[in-house]
Amino acid sequence: MLAVDEVQPVVASVVEVGDARERFGQWREGKGGKVLSISVIGDSYSAGQDFYLNKLVQRLAGEAGFAGPGYVGFNHGAALGGTHFKYSRSSEKYFGGDWQVSALGQASPDSRTLAGGPGAWLEIDASPTPAINTAVTQAKLLYLGNGEPNEVRYRWAPSQSWQPLTLAGSGVQEVPLPGMSAAKDWSFRLEVVKGAPTLFGLWMSNDQGGVRVSKLAASGAASADFYHGDGRWQAQWKTVVSKIPADLYLIMLGGNDQGFGVKPEQYLKNVQGLVGMVREIQPAASINLILRQDTTRSSAYPMSAYAQVLEPWARKEHLGYANLQCAFGTDFKRYAATMIGPDKIHPVPATGGRVIADYFYRLIVGDNTGRSAQDTCDAAL
Repeated sequence: MLAVDEVQPVVASVVEVGDARERFGQWREGKGGKVLSISVIGDSYSAGQDFYLNKLVQRLAGEAGFAGPGYVGFNHGAALGGTHFKYSRSSEKYFGGDWQVSALGQASPDSRTLAGGPGAWLEIDASPTPAINTAVTQAKLLYLGNGEPNEVRYRWAPSQSWQPLTLAGSGVQEVPLPGMSAAKDWSFRLEVVKGAPTLFGLWMSNDQGGVRVSKLAASGAASADFYHGDGRWQAQWKTVVSKIPADLYLIMLGGNDQGFGVKPEQYLKNVQGLVGMVREIQPAASINLILRQDTTRSSAYPMSAYAQVLEPWARKEHLGYANLQCAFGTDFKRYAATMIGPDKIHPVPATGGRVIADYFYRLIVGDNTGRSAQDTCDAAL
């Protein structure tokens, strides 16, 4: 089995859980190793990395260093997708052949799985910049074994020979993918040769210190897609997500619950279940719950209805809590004109996306007064 990180875990007494800003501060003080691993769980706001996540990761990496791409799911790709680690299911350049994409709600890091027949292939391309070194030194494939030997092949560059790989076993599995070069502009390609393997994605790292952000998000997902009451579902989810190291979780769900008319009480129950699973697999991780801002889309419940049930529970459980309404202001009709797109749901990347990225950055890093983003506007809500 591949070691997920070179850093040995510190004793529990050294690191206190705390919220995102406290955990980042502890890490910057040298507590907890050289890498701060962050997992982002959410819907299209996070899955569509151009809305805010790409900007946020680049800013954090500029502040603290870049420790590699983390989890790159075959559903929606990397946190630095589109710029540094390019992959998309909607592009024939990166995805083709006989793939079956599952429905949402799977016990997967990003709520979907892919099952491929012979000839199915996918590709991830790395593009470095002066600020982001995209070279990787460790990689593993996460998949769901079906009890049959499934054969795939992969390579890290078009000039390389194919490396055969058998995907065996039952249930959640991981297998190392050696053979990467020192090149920063690598091109990973995987093809199915025989059988019908079910895949989750890749986890990748380098040997540098810094932040490593894994995107565990799915477009269209609601809170019920990340929590099921079924014990077998939970066991599979916990097993696969535990293979993605995380010191800090950022969980932003609720926008699609609002769109589907999910009652706030049911939303809270789902989030409580999700947090419970996270606490089982990462008891020392900082868990932070974030609510989206309202938009002009018609809905049965305003986001404030979800805040009314989520905030007191989060405070009671000593979880990090933040509300994007803080960043946008209380008059959603006013900011929607310039910050929300014509679909009345998603932020315009250059305006609303920038507001979100800045808010998350201050939530994690704080500002020059030492206050978090939520500290500065709690009184306004």
